[in-house]
Amino acid sequence: MPPHWPLFSIVLAAGISIFTCAHGTEPTYDQSTTYEVALPGDTGVPAASIREHAIAWHPVRECYYLAADAVPLNSPHHPNTYETSIHLWRSPDLKTWTYLGVAVPKGGAGRFDAHGASSPAAMTYRDGRLYVAYSARKTERFTERGIGLAWSAEDPEVLPWSTNATAISDLPGEDDDPGVLTIPGDDRMHCYHRTTGGEAGYRIVHTYSSTPQDPDAWSQGADVTQRPDGIRAQELTGVAWINDQVHLFIIEHGDVAAGAPIAHLLSDSPEGPFRSADPAQRRQRALPKRLAYSGHFTPVVRDGHHIASFWTVFQAGPRYGLQGHPVQPEN
Repeated sequence: MPPHWPLFSIVLAAGISIFTCAHGTEPTYDQSTTYEVALPGDTGVPAASIREHAIAWHPVRECYYLAADAVPLNSPHHPNTYETSIHLWRSPDLKTWTYLGVAVPKGGAGRFDAHGASSPAAMTYRDGRLYVAYSARKTERFTERGIGLAWSAEDPEVLPWSTNATAISDLPGEDDDPGVLTIPGDDRMHCYHRTTGGEAGYRIVHTYSSTPQDPDAWSQGADVTQRPDGIRAQELTGVAWINDQVHLFIIEHGDVAAGAPIAHLLSDSPEGPFRSADPAQRRQRALPKRLAYSGHFTPVVRDGHHIASFWTVFQAGPRYGLQGHPVQPEN
């Protein structure tokens, strides 16, 4: 792959429909501006889809970085993120993106991530480096999944990033969809992820460490959510520190085929309890058209403020990628 690949510039959102919500905590999005990220395969990089994603502001380099699953269109597993790696992009303004390469490749034979590194739900900046957690697939059947952690050099564009030889969280069942978070004044790094083990089934857990590069220093994962009636599974798709609270964005699968809405929960404490951000409306209403595979969601946060959001959407043919919109400033 070439070292740099400029992607789409800003696109006017003619014909794009976004439903806004005037009440509660859900932002109103600027419908006149659309951001896009895609891997169409027309500049030397093989055509691929972009699925789960995480975006972080780097205060030293003064730009945004995007870490995301990239699934080649010719993969026998497309559209799923099996045997894939996490790729990296850079943007000064969320409008124009430069492709940088593979940040977190799947591991070598025998490693806990030998069959894939995927599903980053949130990335964070700490002590001059970017950190991203990932779902590590150990077997050819993609079982025995744990949570790995990768971190950049001081220059995040030196690829690939560093990883450990073991997971930071590996609970009974399958672990996926991790998001890492740092909170001002708290020396711990926090990680939330989905797990499936035990009678409680699919749910979200929380673990933390003050020395995150040491995999043995992370706490045992503890449940932070309960599934509402009629919800059979929860999958994490976004984590953020916004307006002095921890926000979780969770895809909730119901018992009937009626889509997979994204719940928005928040807490004053990283340990919870988490509650609906809007008591009158648990799930997001502001959704673009053509959501792909539950529309994996990422809030873009800078200095504790929610400034934009991205979703996974269908693009051309079987390919899917990212669509974003800026948050409309409050008057």
